[in-house]
Amino acid sequence: MTLLQPFSALVLWISLMMVMSSVNTDKPEENRYSCPVIQCSAPAVNGLPGRDGRDGPKGEKGDPGEGLRGLQGFPGKAGPPGMKGDVGPRGEKGQKGEQGIVASDGLQRQVTALETKLKVLEDELNRYKNALILKNIRSIGKKMFVSTGNQDTFENGKSLCARAGSTLASPRNDAENTALKDLVRPARQAHIGISDAQTEGRFVYLSGGAVTYSKWNTGEPNNLRNEDCVVMHESGKWNDVDCSNTQALIICEF
Repeated sequence: MTLLQPFSALVLWISLMMVMSSVNTDKPEENRYSCPVIQCSAPAVNGLPGRDGRDGPKGEKGDPGEGLRGLQGFPGKAGPPGMKGDVGPRGEKGQKGEQGIVASDGLQRQVTALETKLKVLEDELNRYKNALILKNIRSIGKKMFVSTGNQDTFENGKSLCARAGSTLASPRNDAENTALKDLVRPARQAHIGISDAQTEGRFVYLSGGAVTYSKWNTGEPNNLRNEDCVVMHESGKWNDVDCSNTQALIICEF
């Protein structure tokens, strides 16, 4: 009897503890130690990727969106011309324009008379030109050599040609030298528009430019007696002479 009482008490105490553990566990003290199974477990390891699924059936077309319309693109290339259209209706007749200026009979007669007079002058000029060419003018390219028929010094020859609006003849090539030679023959020699008066031995044209063509005779120029001017002989060759020489023909060039 004495032994059964402690055993009964132990069984009762165990039963009481089991009852208490099955009672509601929503106590703050117990919640503090509770945790989900996933959180409290060890970190999981990723498995192998699964197989790709099959494409499903195509869905129905959705409603048009409400986005903003894009900017208009650049115009394309022009296409081939179309067929010619029908002629359109004739437009209305425009207003009458202003009357033009009509030349009077008197003005027309004056114009005709001037044209006739100009033609006569041209013909007369051509006759004079042809006559002079037969006597003392030689044309070569755009240049024309005109003999004055006078013999004088170099300085007087320059002045004479200047008053006529020209200069002393200065051939620049063989063709011009030959044309000038044809005018020299009656006088045996003629002045040429070059000299070395400013710098001895440096012959220049009257314009100051260096001489680019020459036809010197053998041994010339020699400045034998302070000779600063040049003459052409009937042979076409050149000699330096004294500028005061009065036995040389004056030939101008235009």
